[in-house]
Amino acid sequence: MNKSICLALLVPALLLAGCASTQSGTAAVKEKAEQAMRPGWITQPPRQSGMAYGVGSMEVYGDQAAAVKRATQLARIDLVSQLKVTVSGDFSSSTTETSGTGKDTQVQRSVSNYARSQVPEAELDEVEVSDTYVDQKYAYVLVELNRTQAAARLKRDIADLDQQITDIGAQDVSGTPLQQLRPLLPAVRLFAQRQRLAERLALVSMERKGAPLSAELRAVQRDIYDRISALRVSVVAVDRQSESLRGGIVEALTAQGMKIQQGGAADLEFQIDAEQIGRQQDGNVYAFIDCRVTIVDGTGRAVSSFSRQAKGVSGIEQLAGQKAVRAVAGMIAEELAVTLVDKLH
Repeated sequence: MNKSICLALLVPALLLAGCASTQSGTAAVKEKAEQAMRPGWITQPPRQSGMAYGVGSMEVYGDQAAAVKRATQLARIDLVSQLKVTVSGDFSSSTTETSGTGKDTQVQRSVSNYARSQVPEAELDEVEVSDTYVDQKYAYVLVELNRTQAAARLKRDIADLDQQITDIGAQDVSGTPLQQLRPLLPAVRLFAQRQRLAERLALVSMERKGAPLSAELRAVQRDIYDRISALRVSVVAVDRQSESLRGGIVEALTAQGMKIQQGGAADLEFQIDAEQIGRQQDGNVYAFIDCRVTIVDGTGRAVSSFSRQAKGVSGIEQLAGQKAVRAVAGMIAEELAVTLVDKLH
């Protein structure tokens, strides 16, 4: 190739390489400059007695406001995570509230667990945005929490719930077991709300302590759960096929702590319409129970109804059927919990 032609081709290539190298160097310099401008809290949050901090970051995809909003949410999550890391090992024991002595029945636990599941974690309203920084790529947010102020507010909220629970427990109740229980049931959700607040208090307070139940409140809680266990329940099969399953369901419900009424008036009646289907596959027996359960109170009013399928699997046909029946009983206990917490008061 002619030397002049080679030179003509080489010069543009060198110019392009030089431009690319210059652009790369410029970008690196710009990146270093941006890093130097970033506030120190991005990598090292502040430390101050009585305060908690959290840092969140989010990549900017054209909408800075949206990125800042999401970074703020992540900063709040980071703040709570930091508190959980520093909380003492006895956190769970200082906040856990049970309905009694640790010998609660499955029905009592179902009621407690369902009530708790319906109450969201307590918000930390005192969390504030302390600083924000946005560059070409990311939005950064620093949030802070005055732990003393938050603890004081949580204690006030807990004290308010305690008074509401005390007032409910002080009511004069009479009538059937269900009629006596009904006016007390709103306290079940209040206890769940209180537990959420106590957990947050243990998280933010400088003492790392929640607010344990007083002896008076424990007595109210114990009374409610004892009354739940004392409810007289009857199980009624709506047809012959359901009747074939009734005995197993009654046995399983009794094992879960329900007081099954064999004769006379009942507080709650479980009307069961069930059909069992079995099949074999790969050496196992599958038992399916399609059931519809209606819960009726002492006045004949239907207070709850659900339809579900239960399944039991075993190498032995009888055991598969027993497992399916126990699954039905578990569903009934769960639905009873929903009824007591949400529908009867």
